[in-house]
Amino acid sequence: MARRTALFLLPLALAACAPQPRTGAETVLLVPGGRIVGAWAELPEGAFPLPGPPLFADRAGGRLYLAYPYGLEVYQDGTLAASYPLPGVPTFLHARPGVVVGTTEGVFVPDRNLPPYPARDARWREALWWTDGPAHRDDQTLDPGPFRRVVADRKRVAFLGREAYFPGGARFPLPPFRDAELWGSLYLLTDEEVVRYAVSGAVLDRRRGRYLDLAVDATGVWLLDPQGRPVHLDPDLREAP
Repeated sequence: MARRTALFLLPLALAACAPQPRTGAETVLLVPGGRIVGAWAELPEGAFPLPGPPLFADRAGGRLYLAYPYGLEVYQDGTLAASYPLPGVPTFLHARPGVVVGTTEGVFVPDRNLPPYPARDARWREALWWTDGPAHRDDQTLDPGPFRRVVADRKRVAFLGREAYFPGGARFPLPPFRDAELWGSLYLLTDEEVVRYAVSGAVLDRRRGRYLDLAVDATGVWLLDPQGRPVHLDPDLREAP
């Protein structure tokens, strides 16, 4: 009976892993340089199928990171390069400046054995910077908050809520926002515009418009327009060539 059950379940498992056909109602996820449409990646290196629609996606250094329930997959040039088991269902994924995945059972960083920090958001940069309301660096609480996002580049980390808090640096108020990234400057996505801040808090640039998502890396600023199409801008929020 156990053998017959296993034989019955095998086609279902294989079907779940097979690339799924594209439909008009697929979720679109923005990544630097392109997008994920359902179970299909559209990137500078080409378009290729995925085993299924990921919950979260990000891209860094030409590598595509995809978070699925209980698994992280890494693609290079359209080919699966690595995979990692996750301790739970993903709640967030960031690939820059280091790879970190939040799950229902704690934070996962490849090749690190971390305690099950209950992070609402986190970044990995030589340590785990995370928030569950207060701001933390590993086991140390830095500020009572409350915060809901963490952003980081190779030099700085900031915790974001009703204000931006750069540990050891500036603090300044923020408007309500939907998404944010730090890459030299702080980029904030609101319901009406994208705002670029200096790390001192000065507003450097604004771009009016309603966008669905934001990603920033060395190639510039990437936005997802209401039709699910990527928009590429330079760091000053001007149309990129």
